[in-house]
Amino acid sequence: MQKGGWLLSWAFLAAICAAPTAVYADETSDSGIAANIPQRERDLIDILTSARKSYQTSHSLSPAKDARIDMQIRVISYMRQSQVATDWIGTVKSRGISADGNAWISIEIADGITVSTWQTERDDQDSATLFRQHAKMFTVVQGAKIAAPVIFSGTILKSVLANDDEMVMHPQFIARFSSLKLTQ
Repeated sequence: MQKGGWLLSWAFLAAICAAPTAVYADETSDSGIAANIPQRERDLIDILTSARKSYQTSHSLSPAKDARIDMQIRVISYMRQSQVATDWIGTVKSRGISADGNAWISIEIADGITVSTWQTERDDQDSATLFRQHAKMFTVVQGAKIAAPVIFSGTILKSVLANDDEMVMHPQFIARFSSLKLTQ
């Protein structure tokens, strides 16, 4: 093969490896979680990964912005149907304790897609997403290990607004959790 052919082959291989893929909790070998992700969760992940793919393949500002706007419209339509998440599956991405001693958590439901509480009392002022020290789920959140599989239910309150790149590549949703079960 000629030098140019090898370069083209490597470029093709690099493009395939860099292509975005949704990683679901049921596809991880050590998760031990049931193979069926709830359809509502799967639908949201599909909306977001489809937008990500369009955004990444656009080669100018306008199509990229259009991909972000289309994603927002589809998410709004999705949320109008229901903001309730029931028995969704994910992994603990991060967790911690706020300055006032309340627990917060961020759960990744697919590569770069998170459902989280706020992390500070100031942000949480009107949302009541943090786990107070006396709450039953406080201990669960405090004991959660990073990358641990989790099944959760709650109400998605909003998506976090950011620049186009962050909103499409790393969408974040704020939720008030009603249940949280570590599966390991």
